[in-house]
Amino acid sequence: MAKPIRFTPVNTKSGWRINIPSKVSETGRRQQFFYRTQKLAKEAQQDFKKKYDEFGSQTRAIPPTIAEQAMAAKVLLDPFGITILEAASRVAAHERQRLASVKIEAAISAYKESKEAKSVKHRQAINQMANHLLLKFRGIEIADIKGIDVDALMKEKVKGETAFNARLTLLKNFWRWCAHPKRDWCKPDALNIIERKDPKRGEIGVLTAAQAEELLRQAEKHLPDCIIPICISLYTGMRQAELLRLKPADITDEGVVVSAANDRKNNRRRYIQMPSPLAKWLKTYPIIKYVCPANYNRKQLALKRLAGFGVWSDYVKKFGLKNNPDENLPDWPQNALRHTAASVTVALKKPLPDLLFEHGHTGGEETLKANYLGLMPPSEAKAIWNLAPKEKS
Repeated sequence: MAKPIRFTPVNTKSGWRINIPSKVSETGRRQQFFYRTQKLAKEAQQDFKKKYDEFGSQTRAIPPTIAEQAMAAKVLLDPFGITILEAASRVAAHERQRLASVKIEAAISAYKESKEAKSVKHRQAINQMANHLLLKFRGIEIADIKGIDVDALMKEKVKGETAFNARLTLLKNFWRWCAHPKRDWCKPDALNIIERKDPKRGEIGVLTAAQAEELLRQAEKHLPDCIIPICISLYTGMRQAELLRLKPADITDEGVVVSAANDRKNNRRRYIQMPSPLAKWLKTYPIIKYVCPANYNRKQLALKRLAGFGVWSDYVKKFGLKNNPDENLPDWPQNALRHTAASVTVALKKPLPDLLFEHGHTGGEETLKANYLGLMPPSEAKAIWNLAPKEKS
């Protein structure tokens, strides 16, 4: 005869302990509860006994059909070491979460609203993530979306290891936000099945002379206030963060000064001699109040799109285009303007020590040669160097 379960409190260093055997535990696994005083433990013991007595009386009244289902379920679960109660608890928890969940579009809308204080670049990344999710999961409760399906969507829509990993970080942040206890719309670990990719160093991407010209012509036609920052990037290789901090006083006829505070890598002041093509563009489009216009990040994305690259932009609506680019458009190469600038100056045989200093490169000459030597034909470099503004009518 089976020994009766008494839920007897035991005094331990951690407090008065009550053991709940797996066969009567709500989770289907053995549980332990600790109480600060013996009185509290005794009260809990009575509650456990009452629930157990009720449970026992219910088992005696189980209809044969339910008993048969229970045995069939046990056969299915035994190979996995899962009890019937544990399986039922998991299903019940999922159903409770489904009832508390919301559709993916409602979750995205609430998440975007919570991130309004973030940078334009961060919000753009969230928008792109959201657009891809809605392509496949619109109208579905977020609790019902499986990690394996998100993984398949990522592999279809996101190119490149670095971009994949960045998108995965965004997605996991979004899922954890939705899973926060005050929302509890989904499980926080739902995307753990998706593995990060190992970034492999690929070929450095640069613009051709035709692509660089198209970018500048689109700027002349649609957004002339962006011409000078684009030319500074194209002819000096300045980093985006440094460019955004430039002031008109930093640019003279002789060259461009990057202060130590603005040098994001080396934390040192550096001076860039004025490239002759940049001087031509400055003469036609002189700087007056600012180097980079308001909304420059959004505007430059629009220019990349207008120039024929597959870049998401909300600014292109002004020019009659939709936010999402066509699938057949080429990707914009990472750090394309900076890499193009370095490739041009190497191809035109500018002294490498000067290039290392002016561009703020942290590697030595050998690293620079390995990355840029022979990357661009001299004819292409000359064509980019000779780009000039159209004469204003």
